[in-house]
Amino acid sequence: MTEEKGMKTLSKMLNSIHRYRHYCLLSVLLLCAFFNTGCSPSLELESQWCDREIIIDGKSKDWLGTLYYFEDENVSAGFLNDEDSLYLCMIAESQILRAQVMMQGLTVWFDPEGGRNKAFGIRFPIITGEMRDRGTGMRLREEGQDREFMQEHLKEALTDIEILGPGKDSRSRMKIKDAGGIEVQLEASSGMMVYELKVPLHRDELRPYALSAMPGDNVGIGLEIPKPDRSAMQKGMGSRSPGGTGIPGGGRGGFGGRPGGGRGMPQMPRGLNVWITLQLSPAANR
Repeated sequence: MTEEKGMKTLSKMLNSIHRYRHYCLLSVLLLCAFFNTGCSPSLELESQWCDREIIIDGKSKDWLGTLYYFEDENVSAGFLNDEDSLYLCMIAESQILRAQVMMQGLTVWFDPEGGRNKAFGIRFPIITGEMRDRGTGMRLREEGQDREFMQEHLKEALTDIEILGPGKDSRSRMKIKDAGGIEVQLEASSGMMVYELKVPLHRDELRPYALSAMPGDNVGIGLEIPKPDRSAMQKGMGSRSPGGTGIPGGGRGGFGGRPGGGRGMPQMPRGLNVWITLQLSPAANR
């Protein structure tokens, strides 16, 4: 009798240990899933049906009443779609963010499954290493020469795009006019940068680069500017005289000054990494 009771007690202990291990394993898996998503969920937004003509010209006049404001990133973005295309507009008023786009380019990622998989990306503008070096280290006494260099190369930077994917290491640089239905334009003026993009929803022979989605689907969209190299940025800022203009759109004091070029600790760029789960508007909502 005592032996039978002991066996029952041992069985209960083993079951308890098994349940405890199962609970611990489940907790670890949940934590891993949480941290692998960057510790913050994607923003969930809805696209509006495109009930107007959108001209991809780097101007915001077509986007009235459609923009969402992202307070942490200090940018606004709007999304429209029709049966064939997705339209995106991003507006940045931050001097630092505008300069980052001009020095590093903005990559827009797409995941047709609605997650954060970087299945297909578009990088624009295309900034070369020499342009970044010249833009970061521009001095007042060299301004004329560097401005001429930057203006010449920016023309090329604003006519080319880079397609990323579908493979991990797949990169293709081409003229925008040869990108099969993709249109993109950027314009910076009056303290504001406007970025507009049009991407086909469906892939075919004439449009080899597309989102592969239908109206009504959920898609993942990422807006990414990598964090710049701090040592390179500090070197570039140290080479400027107070009040230097820096790269186009840099303004007084470049990255570092307070408004008006005052002295103080430089504010380092922190990049941009925003992921959105966007529900495309169904055609039934027209």
